[in-house]
Amino acid sequence: MPTDVRTALVVHAHPDDEAFATGAATWVLHDAGWRVVLRVATQGWQGTADHLPASCALLGIDEWGWLSDADRWIDDGGVNGPRTLARAEPGAVAEEIERAIDELSPQLLLTVGSDGLTGHPDHIAISQAVRLALKDRPCRALGTRLRAQDVRAGERLVRELLPGESIGSGRVTGCDDGTPLEEISGVPELRRRQALDQYYDGLGTQSLPDLVTTYGGRGDGVLLRAVFDASGWQQDRFEVLTAWRSGAPSSP
Repeated sequence: MPTDVRTALVVHAHPDDEAFATGAATWVLHDAGWRVVLRVATQGWQGTADHLPASCALLGIDEWGWLSDADRWIDDGGVNGPRTLARAEPGAVAEEIERAIDELSPQLLLTVGSDGLTGHPDHIAISQAVRLALKDRPCRALGTRLRAQDVRAGERLVRELLPGESIGSGRVTGCDDGTPLEEISGVPELRRRQALDQYYDGLGTQSLPDLVTTYGGRGDGVLLRAVFDASGWQQDRFEVLTAWRSGAPSSP
């Protein structure tokens, strides 16, 4: 590999986070010549890890692997049992992120923001572990956030289609207008839609009115899909988790 190629390390809790949280940014970085490497902490819920290779190929992720042993931490469907990231010792998760940083020497690290993007406890744990891991390491880190206005717009779309139904976990709130965010945009919309399709047929490409009649749940996945429809598929917005800039530009 040429020595001048910049590396972006992407760290997520579960398979599908790479599509929902950073699917625009990874493609843009890849298209700009960066090497994009994903590390995932759990195998996800009910076999979702099987779909990671196809999703990564669509989103410009050059390689992916487990953050630690594949079954060290689990996604228990939101119950937050003893083996989840949310219950893990933060230092232990940070240690594995440190290993990845030392191995890859990235100029940029992407993860979810301080609210976990969706408020999921595992996501929040990953975001906190990233900041702990980078305390003494020269790498700029960005965490994905949603804007509150976009969450509200997505909620309105879903309410129009499913009046009276409760949608989502209630933890997806977004940040207010005063929160400074950086934007990375430019992914072809179809790529991100197709990446979501890897996890549930039609989750990205089926029309929202049709999707809500067939999708098996009323969780955050449907809400996030509606948020993308309302606010656009081609961009991710980030808060700065660590602002170290040595060798790393503020945008790709």
